[in-house]
Amino acid sequence: MSSPIPRPAVPARPGPAAGRSQSLTFPCAPVVVPQVRGLLGDLLLAWGLPAGHELAYDLRLIATELVANVIEHAADSAPDLTVTLELADGTVSFGVRDGHPFLPEPRDGADDPCADDTSGRGRLIIRTLAAEAGGTTHVERHPDGKTLWVRLPWPGE
Repeated sequence: MSSPIPRPAVPARPGPAAGRSQSLTFPCAPVVVPQVRGLLGDLLLAWGLPAGHELAYDLRLIATELVANVIEHAADSAPDLTVTLELADGTVSFGVRDGHPFLPEPRDGADDPCADDTSGRGRLIIRTLAAEAGGTTHVERHPDGKTLWVRLPWPGE
């Protein structure tokens, strides 16, 4: 039985939400997924996103898929993952960094998963949600791994 991962304090709602950033490192374990979702929701509220806003729903679903993908595909070579939420210049960015050396293989539209596929749906969900919200996705390579980023417009900016 693993010990619970402490949840950092989320600051009280400060004024306008701009130029904010929070990064936290977690073990690559399934128990982390709901913790990241909860923390993300708390931060978005603290940064001024109205409760129940569609952006919070989209980012929480995206976080679920990104973190689950790292746990599924990178945990053997990367025991930890780091999640980052940033708000700047009218954009909210969510990234998941791992120490796995390989980049995810891109799929074009013709290669999207079909009913018989056993993987690939998470990335399709992420790309679709980002595109529908007017955002982008990309992978940033590091000497010791990568960060998968999703950037979405922040409402009202």
